[in-house]
Amino acid sequence: MSKIITPKNLNRIVTGLSPFIFSTMSYANLTAKTTKEIQGTAPLLSPIIEQHIEELSLFGVNVGGKNYYGNEIAQIPISPAYPFKNQIQIAPIQQPNIEQYLDIDGDELGYLVTQTSPKMVWYYTNDKNQLVEFIPKNFDTFCSLAKEGKFGPYKIKISSDLILTSKYGIPFTNQYPNERVTKQPSMTYTIVSDSGICYARPELEPVEATASKTNQWVENKGFLVQSTVDPSKNFPTTAFYGAKFDLLLARPGLAKNYNWTLVKGSELVTISNNSDVVTVKFNTRQAMDTGIAWRNVIKSDNGYTVIIQGKNKNTGNIIQYSFAITKWFTDWDKKMIGLPQASKGSIEDIIAGCRSLDGHYRIGYANEVSNAVLGKKDSVIFTREIGTLLGEWGYASQEAYPNSWAAKITGKKKQSHTYQRVWVYDTVMQSYCDLHPYNAKYHCRTEKEGKNAVCIAIK
Repeated sequence: MSKIITPKNLNRIVTGLSPFIFSTMSYANLTAKTTKEIQGTAPLLSPIIEQHIEELSLFGVNVGGKNYYGNEIAQIPISPAYPFKNQIQIAPIQQPNIEQYLDIDGDELGYLVTQTSPKMVWYYTNDKNQLVEFIPKNFDTFCSLAKEGKFGPYKIKISSDLILTSKYGIPFTNQYPNERVTKQPSMTYTIVSDSGICYARPELEPVEATASKTNQWVENKGFLVQSTVDPSKNFPTTAFYGAKFDLLLARPGLAKNYNWTLVKGSELVTISNNSDVVTVKFNTRQAMDTGIAWRNVIKSDNGYTVIIQGKNKNTGNIIQYSFAITKWFTDWDKKMIGLPQASKGSIEDIIAGCRSLDGHYRIGYANEVSNAVLGKKDSVIFTREIGTLLGEWGYASQEAYPNSWAAKITGKKKQSHTYQRVWVYDTVMQSYCDLHPYNAKYHCRTEKEGKNAVCIAIK
């Protein structure tokens, strides 16, 4: 049966449905509002960084598997004497800290990444003090560049577009460059201010010992500079009274452009220079005193550090060569110290002579005096490597190292090969063996002839 809806009945229906109608309308209205994302402020780099976006030290380099950023670049372990192109790579961009990142809405940093592959450009400095862009070759060294007239400072410029994000908020990304910051983010670093010292040249003979398994030695040049920041890696690590060597720059004539100073090591060392080389000598009275030399070298676990500094007269650039002596050697015969002759004796004489010296000394072990393979009955050859006495200093003689422990090999007072040969103790064979500085040979055999020897300072 149909029912007629009167105005009174309609009012009752509307009244009964009103809670459902209004709740549905409210839900629809709320949903409409929340689906509209809340617009905040994009994440930013700090105002200081944005103002200096072309000095962005968040760019860095990777050398030897380690990343360097900002002021850390000064500690990069790069030698001017070795090819550099493949040693220096672009590091991942460093993430900004709380002082370098800004989000007005308080959103946390998400990440900073390069939008494009970063680009690295190399520069050398010409004679007008202008930066000149160049593309390094695989075999280029800073020394070879200077030899060509391409001088330091040597710089790189790293650049890339960037994307900065926050973890929350809308918008949560920002790009550099943008409408406000129109320059591309970049950073220019000085990798090496000057090519500096390239080689350290002691006696180059014997020719039989020119090979270098570790690529440290260059025939007719000497030892390549190993590090500009770590003295322990450079030649020499061994020394004795009368030892001397030359420091060579990229080409003859450059040494005269610097004022040279012995910054550290004057107790045992003196320096002098001409237009081509800087000469380093272990020739002080303290170096001749076995007790004082022993204390200087042995009192420190890090050895005796020497620092030689050159300041360019025109540019003010400062270069340094540093090394650390960890093994000190001397004559076994006390009465011959500082004289231009060698002495020889029996094993018993030498052992007693080392013990009689001021300080604490013993006869040198085979692996301290050279890097020849131990435990071999047949003759073997030592090579020119950093770390042992003859491996570093080569054919020791009075002509090469005046007033040292070595024999005189020319002139009226020339001494025979027996004075030139060196007794050493082989810790593998557990016997006393024979080293020939003049032809790099080392062998262990039964013999009783008198020979020369060196004593080493020990704790």
